[in-house]
Parts: sequence; structure tokens; C-alpha cells
Amino acid sequence: MLAKNMRHLRVPSAKTAFWVERCKENNWYEIGSGVLPLGDHRGIPLNDSAPLIGDAAWDGFEITDEVGTLRKPQHWTEHLPSGLGENKTIHFPQSYEIQGDVLLIKIPEEIESIEHEIAQAMLKQYPNVRIICHDEGVDGEFRIRNLRTIESRDGSTTTQTRVKEHGHFIHVNPAKTYFSGRLSEQRKMTHQSILKFREGFDRPLVVFDPYAGVGPSMAYLYTDSELTECVYVNDMNPEARDLLETNMNIFDNKRSKKGTFVVETMDARLMKSSRPETRNMADVLLVSLPHEGLNHLPELLPLLSDERVMLCGWSIIENSQTERFMNSLKAIISKGGREVESERLDIVKGFSATKSMVRYECILFSKTNR
Repeated sequence: MLAKNMRHLRVPSAKTAFWVERCKENNWYEIGSGVLPLGDHRGIPLNDSAPLIGDAAWDGFEITDEVGTLRKPQHWTEHLPSGLGENKTIHFPQSYEIQGDVLLIKIPEEIESIEHEIAQAMLKQYPNVRIICHDEGVDGEFRIRNLRTIESRDGSTTTQTRVKEHGHFIHVNPAKTYFSGRLSEQRKMTHQSILKFREGFDRPLVVFDPYAGVGPSMAYLYTDSELTECVYVNDMNPEARDLLETNMNIFDNKRSKKGTFVVETMDARLMKSSRPETRNMADVLLVSLPHEGLNHLPELLPLLSDERVMLCGWSIIENSQTERFMNSLKAIISKGGREVESERLDIVKGFSATKSMVRYECILFSKTNR
């Protein structure tokens, strides 16, 4: 929107909030323009429907002509070529994800012909984004996104980047390893749960994360020296190892006390036999494998110590099968020689029309130590 002369209601600074609200309630406020500083007063932009000067509605305050301020575009569609953004027949994508300086978006096939215009508009709206990629969905055993570059600000095509999550920097590459910034609150919640569990110990904990990806959970857990002393992180995807090691070294340097971390690249189900020292070692076991975690669990339970332990995992289940899922989970736990002291199940997000991702958390103890 270009700057232009328009009427402004001149009010004392202390009364600005009141009059802005009043003008908006009466649809007198010029949407898209900001309040102007006028010395110890403020100028509130008025549209053509607002009463004229001298009207009793203004309580004696003056109306003056001022140059209205420029409004920054509120949405990337405002950067599209003239006429394109206002075309009501085009259904533009409403969701996208930004990881560091990489923006991931799914562009419907029917508007792929204008994908470059869309990407260029997004680069204008988000100055910190370097590259726009079309997300063609997950693919392969490791469920990695199939990405195609649409536009790059500087001509580079690498998708390796760094994200900041609750004060922690994490190196990621969405084209090679799994990472979702949308699960950041889950990682924070898990940290809080393990902190509470830690209250029952007189020492820091040993945590196993056998499906760690690039290690985002460790940004919370391993950097907390009072919470953890040793962590085992693993991912079967060989592309994840370098980023996982990079991140773990960064997290290690943030500790206030010396800790120990071990990075592995193997099928987590073989850990108990390939690394026999890991048997009966973990105080906390994370199972972040939503599609297969329950099937892998029997091979993972031997990693837990014989003391009071925590199991935390994520699964994709049918919306109508929560009770059945929990019964199956407890049956596996019981068969593994443990009993459930407490349990909780939370819905994280919808996965499809009939399925959801859930988070389960159980406090367990060994039947032999009851």
C-alpha cells in the first residue's frame, strides 16, 4: 500500500489504546495503516466512513490530514504479481514449515504452473529464508522428505541448515534426515516429565534414545547436567550420524558438568546383543518411532534397568483404539518382566481422518524387585 494523505484523529498518547479500540469497534479505523507519532499526541488513521471533524463522536478531539504510514505485507500472497493474489479461484497452500533458512511447502498439482511466482513471493515475505523447496512427501525406510528446489535466494541448493528451538541450536537437513519443528513442544514436555521423574533419584539419569534422528531431544536432556549424566543416541539412518555427532558435541559443550554420550548407527533392536553393556542400563527409554515403535518394544525393554524406570514413546493409532492400544502396550511390558506403576496417554495431533499421533508415558518397575 502506498503512503497517502488521510484523516487522523489526534489524541493524547495516554488515550491512544482507548481510541484505537473505539475506532475499530465502529469500523472507522483505516485497516492497513498504523498509528502516527505526533509529538506528545498520536494520530489514529480514519477511513472514509468515520464521522467528519466536529462530530460529537470525537469528544472535541481534532482531526488532521497526515501522510499515512506504509503497511508491511501481512501475507506472502500480497507479493504475488498484480491480480494473481486476488484471484479467488486459486487455492493457495495455507501451511508450510520453515527449518532454519529452508522453507518447505506442498504445492498442489493444479497450481504448479505458478510455483515460481509463489516461491518468489515467499522469499520477499521471509528475508531470512534462503531456499524454497516443494515437499513431495516422505519416502523410503527412514521416511525422509522428497524435496525439490523451486527457488533459491543465492543459487545454493543445499538443504543443510540450523534451527533454533527454545534457545538451542540444532543442525538439520530435511532432505536427508527426519526432523519436525512442530514437535518442539513434545520435546519440551518430555523434558519436564523426566525432570519430575528425576526427583526420585539421588543422581543424574541414564537416557537411551534409540531413534534419535539428529538428536533434538538431547538439546533439552543432555544439556541439563543435573538431569542426565550419560545418554545413548542412535539412528539407523547413516545420513543422520554426522549431524547427530555434530549436535551432541554442541550439547556436550553446553553442560556445566562433564557427561558421557555414545552415538550409534544400528538397528535399535540389536543394541542389547551388539552392545551387551547397554542391557539393564537405562533409567529412561524414548521410543520415537510412531509407525513401528510398539513392534520394536519387546527388543528394547531389556535396555531398561531393574530399578524404577520411565518409558516414553509416540505411536500412530486409530482414533477409536486408544484403550486397545494401551492394553497392548501393557501386555508387552508385562511380558518383558515389568509392571506399570502409572501411565498416561495424550493425543499429540491428527494424522489422518481416522488416526492420530499419541504420546504415551509409563513409570515401570521390575516384577522381581516388587
